Amino acid sequence: MVKWCLVFGLAFFPLFLLRLFFLPTFRLPENQEVVIVGRVSQQPYLKGSYQIISLGPVKVITERFPRFFYGQRLQVSGKLERKVINPLAVGYSAYFPQIQPVQKSEVEKKDFHLRAVLLKVRNQIESKVAQLLPEPQASLLLGILFGIKSQMSEEFLQNLRETGTLHVVVASGQNVTMVARFLIAGLVWVVSRRKALVLAIFGVFFYILMVGAEAPVLRAGIMAFLAYLGQILGREEEGSLALVLAAGLMVFISPYLLFDLGFQLSFAATGGILWVYPRLVKKGKRLFGLPVLGEGLAITLSAQIGVLPILLANFGQVSLFSPLVNALVIWVVPYVMVLGSALAFLAFFIKPVALLLSWFVWLFLTYFVEVVNLAGSLPWASFEIGRLSFWWGAGYYFVLGFFLLKGRTNERGSF
Repeated sequence: MVKWCLVFGLAFFPLFLLRLFFLPTFRLPENQEVVIVGRVSQQPYLKGSYQIISLGPVKVITERFPRFFYGQRLQVSGKLERKVINPLAVGYSAYFPQIQPVQKSEVEKKDFHLRAVLLKVRNQIESKVAQLLPEPQASLLLGILFGIKSQMSEEFLQNLRETGTLHVVVASGQNVTMVARFLIAGLVWVVSRRKALVLAIFGVFFYILMVGAEAPVLRAGIMAFLAYLGQILGREEEGSLALVLAAGLMVFISPYLLFDLGFQLSFAATGGILWVYPRLVKKGKRLFGLPVLGEGLAITLSAQIGVLPILLANFGQVSLFSPLVNALVIWVVPYVMVLGSALAFLAFFIKPVALLLSWFVWLFLTYFVEVVNLAGSLPWASFEIGRLSFWWGAGYYFVLGFFLLKGRTNERGSF
Protein backbone atom coordinates (compact mmCIF):
# COMPACT_ATOMS: atom_id res chain seq x y z
CA MET A 1 0.00 0.00 0.00
CA VAL A 2 2.95 2.33 0.64
CA LYS A 3 3.98 1.78 -2.99
CA TRP A 4 0.51 2.86 -4.16
CA CYS A 5 0.76 6.03 -2.05
CA LEU A 6 4.15 6.83 -3.64
CA VAL A 7 2.81 6.14 -7.13
CA PHE A 8 -0.15 8.43 -6.49
CA GLY A 9 2.16 11.17 -5.20
CA LEU A 10 4.46 11.02 -8.24
CA ALA A 11 1.53 11.03 -10.66
CA PHE A 12 -0.27 13.82 -8.82
CA PHE A 13 2.62 16.31 -8.63
CA PRO A 14 2.72 17.34 -12.35
CA LEU A 15 -1.09 17.56 -12.43
CA PHE A 16 -0.99 19.84 -9.39
CA LEU A 17 1.58 22.13 -11.03
CA LEU A 18 -0.58 22.32 -14.16
CA ARG A 19 -3.67 23.10 -12.08
CA LEU A 20 -1.79 25.78 -10.17
CA PHE A 21 -0.54 27.41 -13.38
CA PHE A 22 -4.03 27.85 -14.83
CA LEU A 23 -5.66 28.93 -11.55
CA PRO A 24 -7.47 32.30 -11.95
CA THR A 25 -6.60 35.15 -9.62
CA PHE A 26 -8.76 37.99 -8.34
CA ARG A 27 -8.07 41.46 -7.01
CA LEU A 28 -10.30 43.90 -5.16
CA PRO A 29 -9.84 47.68 -5.04
CA GLU A 30 -7.65 48.86 -2.15
CA ASN A 31 -7.70 52.06 -0.10
CA GLN A 32 -10.88 53.33 -1.68
CA GLU A 33 -14.53 53.13 -0.74
CA VAL A 34 -16.15 49.92 -2.00
CA VAL A 35 -19.45 48.16 -1.40
CA ILE A 36 -19.54 44.39 -1.26
CA VAL A 37 -22.46 42.07 -0.63
CA GLY A 38 -21.82 38.56 0.59
CA ARG A 39 -22.90 35.78 2.90
CA VAL A 40 -21.17 35.17 6.23
CA SER A 41 -19.09 32.10 5.40
CA GLN A 42 -17.96 31.19 8.94
CA GLN A 43 -19.53 31.59 12.34
CA PRO A 44 -18.35 35.04 13.59
CA TYR A 45 -16.32 35.03 16.77
CA LEU A 46 -15.35 37.53 19.44
CA LYS A 47 -11.76 38.57 20.07
CA GLY A 48 -11.22 41.08 22.83
CA SER A 49 -13.70 43.89 22.28
CA TYR A 50 -14.13 43.11 18.56
CA GLN A 51 -16.22 40.82 16.38
CA ILE A 52 -14.54 39.02 13.48
CA ILE A 53 -16.72 38.25 10.44
CA SER A 54 -15.68 36.35 7.30
CA LEU A 55 -17.25 37.06 3.93
CA GLY A 56 -15.30 34.66 1.76
CA PRO A 57 -11.80 36.16 1.33
CA VAL A 58 -12.81 39.36 3.14
CA LYS A 59 -12.38 39.53 6.91
CA VAL A 60 -14.42 42.23 8.64
CA ILE A 61 -13.37 43.57 12.04
CA THR A 62 -16.18 45.43 13.78
CA GLU A 63 -17.77 46.11 17.18
CA ARG A 64 -19.08 43.27 19.39
CA PHE A 65 -22.69 44.37 18.85
CA PRO A 66 -24.89 43.81 17.02
CA ARG A 67 -23.96 40.14 16.68
CA PHE A 68 -24.00 38.58 13.22
CA PHE A 69 -24.38 34.90 12.38
CA TYR A 70 -23.38 32.31 9.83
CA GLY A 71 -25.43 32.43 6.65
CA GLN A 72 -26.50 36.09 6.96
CA ARG A 73 -26.22 38.24 3.86
CA LEU A 74 -24.48 41.52 4.62
CA GLN A 75 -23.71 44.69 2.71
CA VAL A 76 -20.33 46.07 3.78
CA SER A 77 -19.22 49.61 2.86
CA GLY A 78 -15.67 50.75 3.55
CA LYS A 79 -12.01 50.49 2.55
CA LEU A 80 -10.23 47.16 2.05
CA GLU A 81 -6.69 46.38 3.11
CA ARG A 82 -4.81 43.69 1.19
CA LYS A 83 -3.03 40.94 3.15
CA VAL A 84 -0.71 38.23 1.80
CA ILE A 85 -1.81 34.86 3.22
CA ASN A 86 0.75 32.67 1.46
CA PRO A 87 3.00 32.95 -1.62
CA LEU A 88 0.04 32.43 -3.96
CA ALA A 89 -3.03 33.68 -2.09
CA VAL A 90 -4.18 37.00 -0.68
CA GLY A 91 -7.04 38.11 1.54
CA TYR A 92 -8.63 41.42 2.41
CA SER A 93 -9.54 43.08 5.69
CA ALA A 94 -12.09 45.81 6.40
CA TYR A 95 -11.78 47.65 9.72
CA PHE A 96 -15.01 49.01 11.24
CA PRO A 97 -16.92 49.48 7.97
CA GLN A 98 -20.61 50.21 7.70
CA ILE A 99 -22.57 46.94 7.84
CA GLN A 100 -26.16 46.55 6.73
CA PRO A 101 -27.99 43.18 6.84
CA VAL A 102 -29.62 42.29 3.53
CA GLN A 103 -33.22 41.19 3.87
CA LYS A 104 -33.90 37.60 2.88
CA SER A 105 -35.99 36.90 -0.17
CA GLU A 106 -39.13 34.80 0.14
CA VAL A 107 -37.29 31.81 -1.28
CA GLU A 108 -34.41 32.20 1.19
CA LYS A 109 -36.83 32.44 4.11
CA LYS A 110 -38.15 28.99 3.24
CA ASP A 111 -34.70 27.43 2.94
CA PHE A 112 -33.62 25.11 5.74
CA HIS A 113 -29.93 25.25 6.64
CA LEU A 114 -28.96 22.46 9.05
CA ARG A 115 -25.61 24.06 9.80
CA ALA A 116 -27.22 27.37 10.74
CA VAL A 117 -29.69 25.58 13.05
CA LEU A 118 -26.89 23.68 14.79
CA LEU A 119 -24.84 26.85 15.20
CA LYS A 120 -27.82 28.50 16.90
CA VAL A 121 -28.05 25.50 19.22
CA ARG A 122 -24.33 25.89 19.93
CA ASN A 123 -24.84 29.56 20.79
CA GLN A 124 -27.55 28.56 23.28
CA ILE A 125 -25.21 25.95 24.77
CA GLU A 126 -22.53 28.64 25.20
CA SER A 127 -25.00 30.79 27.12
CA LYS A 128 -26.16 27.96 29.40
CA VAL A 129 -22.61 26.74 30.13
CA ALA A 130 -21.65 30.31 31.08
CA GLN A 131 -24.52 30.26 33.62
CA LEU A 132 -23.46 26.93 35.15
CA LEU A 133 -19.66 27.26 35.32
CA PRO A 134 -17.23 30.04 36.27
CA GLU A 135 -14.28 31.21 34.17
CA PRO A 136 -11.93 29.88 32.90
CA GLN A 137 -13.68 26.51 33.39
CA ALA A 138 -16.63 27.48 31.18
CA SER A 139 -14.36 28.61 28.33
CA LEU A 140 -12.21 25.49 28.69
CA LEU A 141 -15.28 23.23 28.40
CA LEU A 142 -16.48 25.09 25.29
CA GLY A 143 -12.97 24.87 23.86
CA ILE A 144 -12.75 21.11 24.40
CA LEU A 145 -16.25 20.45 23.03
CA PHE A 146 -16.42 22.94 20.14
CA GLY A 147 -13.00 24.53 19.73
CA ILE A 148 -14.35 27.91 20.92
CA LYS A 149 -11.52 30.06 22.29
CA SER A 150 -12.98 33.56 21.89
CA GLN A 151 -13.97 33.90 25.57
CA MET A 152 -10.68 32.62 27.02
CA SER A 153 -8.39 35.07 28.75
CA GLU A 154 -5.16 35.82 26.93
CA GLU A 155 -3.21 34.67 30.00
CA PHE A 156 -4.78 31.21 29.96
CA LEU A 157 -4.36 30.92 26.18
CA GLN A 158 -0.69 31.79 26.56
CA ASN A 159 -0.27 29.09 29.22
CA LEU A 160 -1.87 26.57 26.86
CA ARG A 161 0.68 27.57 24.20
CA GLU A 162 3.60 27.44 26.65
CA THR A 163 2.69 23.93 27.80
CA GLY A 164 1.86 22.48 24.38
CA THR A 165 -1.78 21.78 25.31
CA LEU A 166 -3.45 24.28 22.97
CA HIS A 167 -4.45 21.37 20.71
CA VAL A 168 -7.02 20.31 23.32
CA VAL A 169 -9.13 23.43 22.69
CA VAL A 170 -8.87 23.31 18.89
CA ALA A 171 -11.60 21.58 16.88
CA SER A 172 -9.16 19.40 14.97
CA GLY A 173 -8.75 15.95 13.54
CA GLN A 174 -7.68 14.71 16.96
CA ASN A 175 -10.96 15.89 18.52
CA VAL A 176 -12.95 14.26 15.74
CA THR A 177 -11.00 11.02 16.27
CA MET A 178 -11.78 11.11 20.00
CA VAL A 179 -15.48 11.75 19.30
CA ALA A 180 -15.57 8.78 16.93
CA ARG A 181 -13.80 6.56 19.47
CA PHE A 182 -16.23 7.50 22.25
CA LEU A 183 -19.28 6.95 20.06
CA ILE A 184 -18.15 3.56 18.82
CA ALA A 185 -16.98 2.42 22.28
CA GLY A 186 -20.39 3.31 23.74
CA LEU A 187 -22.54 2.06 20.88
CA VAL A 188 -20.95 -1.40 20.61
CA TRP A 189 -22.55 -2.24 23.95
CA VAL A 190 -26.06 -1.95 22.47
CA VAL A 191 -25.66 -2.60 18.72
CA SER A 192 -23.33 -4.50 16.42
CA ARG A 193 -19.98 -2.98 15.50
CA ARG A 194 -21.09 -2.35 11.93
CA LYS A 195 -24.18 -0.45 13.09
CA ALA A 196 -22.10 1.40 15.67
CA LEU A 197 -19.78 2.52 12.88
CA VAL A 198 -22.69 3.81 10.77
CA LEU A 199 -24.14 5.71 13.75
CA ALA A 200 -20.71 7.09 14.60
CA ILE A 201 -20.43 8.46 11.05
CA PHE A 202 -23.61 10.48 11.61
CA GLY A 203 -22.36 11.53 15.05
CA VAL A 204 -19.10 12.84 13.60
CA PHE A 205 -21.05 14.62 10.85
CA PHE A 206 -23.21 16.47 13.39
CA TYR A 207 -20.16 17.28 15.53
CA ILE A 208 -18.40 18.88 12.54
CA LEU A 209 -21.52 20.94 11.81
CA MET A 210 -21.85 21.91 15.46
CA VAL A 211 -18.30 23.30 15.66
CA GLY A 212 -19.02 25.38 12.58
CA ALA A 213 -18.01 23.16 9.65
CA GLU A 214 -15.41 25.75 8.78
CA ALA A 215 -12.94 24.72 6.12
CA PRO A 216 -10.05 23.76 8.47
CA VAL A 217 -12.35 21.75 10.74
CA LEU A 218 -14.08 20.04 7.85
CA ARG A 219 -10.77 19.07 6.24
CA ALA A 220 -9.42 17.82 9.55
CA GLY A 221 -12.61 15.85 10.15
CA ILE A 222 -12.53 14.19 6.74
CA MET A 223 -8.87 13.19 7.03
CA ALA A 224 -9.09 12.07 10.66
CA PHE A 225 -12.22 10.03 10.02
CA LEU A 226 -10.75 8.27 7.01
CA ALA A 227 -7.66 7.41 9.01
CA TYR A 228 -9.69 6.14 11.93
CA LEU A 229 -12.05 4.25 9.68
CA GLY A 230 -9.10 2.30 8.30
CA GLN A 231 -7.98 1.45 11.83
CA ILE A 232 -11.33 0.27 13.18
CA LEU A 233 -11.82 -1.91 10.11
CA GLY A 234 -8.41 -3.45 10.73
CA ARG A 235 -7.17 -2.12 7.37
CA GLU A 236 -4.57 0.46 8.24
CA GLU A 237 -3.08 0.37 4.72
CA GLU A 238 -6.41 1.27 3.11
CA GLY A 239 -6.75 4.09 5.66
CA SER A 240 -3.34 5.43 4.59
CA LEU A 241 -4.31 5.41 0.93
CA ALA A 242 -7.68 7.01 1.71
CA LEU A 243 -5.93 9.79 3.64
CA VAL A 244 -3.50 10.51 0.79
CA LEU A 245 -6.28 10.41 -1.82
CA ALA A 246 -8.51 12.73 0.23
CA ALA A 247 -5.69 15.24 0.78
CA GLY A 248 -4.73 15.08 -2.90
CA LEU A 249 -8.33 15.68 -4.01
CA MET A 250 -8.67 18.67 -1.66
CA VAL A 251 -5.44 20.21 -2.91
CA PHE A 252 -6.38 19.61 -6.56
CA ILE A 253 -9.74 21.35 -6.05
CA SER A 254 -8.16 24.23 -4.11
CA PRO A 255 -4.39 24.34 -4.80
CA TYR A 256 -3.82 27.15 -2.29
CA LEU A 257 -4.56 24.66 0.48
CA LEU A 258 -1.06 23.26 0.11
CA PHE A 259 0.25 26.53 1.57
CA ASP A 260 -2.41 26.76 4.28
CA LEU A 261 -1.02 26.19 7.79
CA GLY A 262 -4.28 24.67 9.03
CA PHE A 263 -4.30 22.11 6.22
CA GLN A 264 -0.65 21.23 6.82
CA LEU A 265 -1.25 20.73 10.54
CA SER A 266 -4.41 18.67 9.94
CA PHE A 267 -2.68 16.35 7.49
CA ALA A 268 0.48 15.99 9.60
CA ALA A 269 -1.47 15.38 12.83
CA THR A 270 -3.76 12.83 11.18
CA GLY A 271 -0.78 11.14 9.55
CA GLY A 272 0.92 11.00 12.94
CA ILE A 273 -2.12 9.34 14.49
CA LEU A 274 -2.36 6.91 11.57
CA TRP A 275 1.32 5.98 11.11
CA VAL A 276 3.14 6.82 14.35
CA TYR A 277 0.47 5.84 16.87
CA PRO A 278 0.49 2.05 16.24
CA ARG A 279 4.31 1.92 16.51
CA LEU A 280 4.35 4.18 19.54
CA VAL A 281 1.81 2.07 21.40
CA LYS A 282 3.64 -1.14 20.54
CA LYS A 283 7.05 0.16 21.60
CA GLY A 284 5.91 2.18 24.61
CA LYS A 285 3.16 0.00 26.01
CA ARG A 286 5.35 -1.29 28.85
CA LEU A 287 8.66 -0.32 30.37
CA PHE A 288 10.11 -2.57 33.07
CA GLY A 289 6.75 -4.31 33.19
CA LEU A 290 4.81 -1.10 33.92
CA PRO A 291 2.30 0.63 31.62
CA VAL A 292 3.73 3.82 30.14
CA LEU A 293 1.42 5.25 27.50
CA GLY A 294 -2.32 5.55 27.85
CA GLU A 295 -4.33 5.78 24.64
CA GLY A 296 -5.03 9.50 25.01
CA LEU A 297 -1.38 10.36 25.60
CA ALA A 298 -0.25 8.08 22.77
CA ILE A 299 -2.63 9.84 20.35
CA THR A 300 -1.40 13.25 21.50
CA LEU A 301 2.27 12.37 21.18
CA SER A 302 1.71 10.80 17.76
CA ALA A 303 0.01 13.96 16.51
CA GLN A 304 2.75 16.16 17.97
CA ILE A 305 5.49 14.07 16.35
CA GLY A 306 3.71 14.61 13.05
CA VAL A 307 3.35 18.40 13.37
CA LEU A 308 6.62 19.28 15.14
CA PRO A 309 8.60 20.56 12.11
CA ILE A 310 5.62 22.60 10.86
CA LEU A 311 5.26 24.29 14.25
CA LEU A 312 8.98 25.00 14.50
CA ALA A 313 9.12 26.33 10.94
CA ASN A 314 6.21 28.72 11.57
CA PHE A 315 6.55 29.67 15.24
CA GLY A 316 10.04 28.60 16.38
CA GLN A 317 8.89 27.80 19.93
CA VAL A 318 9.63 24.59 21.85
CA SER A 319 7.65 23.55 24.94
CA LEU A 320 9.90 21.71 27.38
CA PHE A 321 7.08 20.30 29.49
CA SER A 322 4.65 19.42 26.71
CA PRO A 323 4.92 15.60 27.08
CA LEU A 324 4.72 15.78 30.89
CA VAL A 325 1.83 18.25 31.01
CA ASN A 326 -0.07 16.31 28.35
CA ALA A 327 0.45 13.13 30.37
CA LEU A 328 -0.98 14.87 33.45
CA VAL A 329 -4.06 16.41 31.81
CA ILE A 330 -4.97 14.39 28.73
CA TRP A 331 -6.67 11.67 30.77
CA VAL A 332 -9.36 14.12 31.93
CA VAL A 333 -10.38 15.10 28.39
CA PRO A 334 -12.61 12.03 27.75
CA TYR A 335 -14.43 12.61 31.06
CA VAL A 336 -14.86 16.30 30.27
CA MET A 337 -16.22 15.51 26.80
CA VAL A 338 -18.71 12.94 28.09
CA LEU A 339 -19.83 14.79 31.22
CA GLY A 340 -19.73 18.16 29.43
CA SER A 341 -21.94 16.86 26.64
CA ALA A 342 -24.40 15.50 29.21
CA LEU A 343 -24.30 18.86 31.02
CA ALA A 344 -25.08 20.77 27.82
CA PHE A 345 -28.00 18.43 27.05
CA LEU A 346 -29.50 18.49 30.55
CA ALA A 347 -29.20 22.29 30.76
CA PHE A 348 -32.01 22.53 28.19
CA PHE A 349 -34.42 20.19 29.97
CA ILE A 350 -33.54 19.46 33.64
CA LYS A 351 -31.59 22.41 34.99
CA PRO A 352 -31.38 21.18 38.65
CA VAL A 353 -29.70 17.95 37.48
CA ALA A 354 -27.44 19.95 35.18
CA LEU A 355 -26.45 22.16 38.12
CA LEU A 356 -25.53 19.09 40.17
CA LEU A 357 -23.56 17.59 37.28
CA SER A 358 -21.70 20.88 36.79
CA TRP A 359 -19.88 20.33 40.11
CA PHE A 360 -18.36 17.07 38.80
CA VAL A 361 -17.40 18.71 35.50
CA TRP A 362 -15.92 21.63 37.44
CA LEU A 363 -13.58 19.30 39.35
CA PHE A 364 -12.02 17.90 36.16
CA LEU A 365 -11.83 21.32 34.51
CA THR A 366 -10.25 22.93 37.59
CA TYR A 367 -7.60 20.22 37.74
CA PHE A 368 -6.78 20.87 34.07
CA VAL A 369 -6.64 24.66 34.60
CA GLU A 370 -4.41 24.46 37.69
CA VAL A 371 -1.89 22.09 36.09
CA VAL A 372 -1.64 24.21 32.93
CA ASN A 373 -1.38 27.49 34.84
CA LEU A 374 1.26 26.10 37.18
CA ALA A 375 3.41 24.69 34.36
CA GLY A 376 2.85 27.73 32.15
CA SER A 377 3.94 30.13 34.89
CA LEU A 378 7.43 28.60 35.07
CA PRO A 379 9.95 30.93 33.37
CA TRP A 380 11.59 28.06 31.50
CA ALA A 381 8.40 26.28 30.37
CA SER A 382 9.30 27.01 26.74
CA PHE A 383 11.98 28.78 24.76
CA GLU A 384 12.41 30.37 21.37
CA ILE A 385 14.75 28.75 18.86
CA GLY A 386 13.83 30.84 15.83
CA ARG A 387 11.97 29.67 12.76
CA LEU A 388 13.63 26.69 11.12
CA SER A 389 14.05 26.32 7.39
CA PHE A 390 12.04 24.21 4.96
CA TRP A 391 15.00 21.89 4.45
CA TRP A 392 15.20 21.08 8.14
CA GLY A 393 11.53 20.02 8.07
CA ALA A 394 12.06 17.96 4.92
CA GLY A 395 14.99 16.20 6.58
CA TYR A 396 12.92 15.51 9.69
CA TYR A 397 10.13 13.85 7.68
CA PHE A 398 12.67 11.89 5.64
CA VAL A 399 14.24 10.44 8.81
CA LEU A 400 10.82 9.80 10.39
CA GLY A 401 9.58 8.06 7.24
CA PHE A 402 12.75 5.96 7.10
CA PHE A 403 12.25 4.63 10.63
CA LEU A 404 8.54 3.98 10.09
CA LEU A 405 9.21 2.07 6.87
CA LYS A 406 12.06 0.19 8.53
CA GLY A 407 9.67 -0.84 11.29
CA ARG A 408 7.17 -2.09 8.72
CA THR A 409 9.91 -4.00 6.94
CA ASN A 410 10.94 -5.73 10.17
CA GLU A 411 7.31 -6.66 10.90
CA ARG A 412 6.37 -7.94 7.42
CA GLY A 413 9.64 -8.59 5.66
CA SER A 414 8.79 -6.04 2.94
CA PHE A 415 6.60 -3.03 2.30
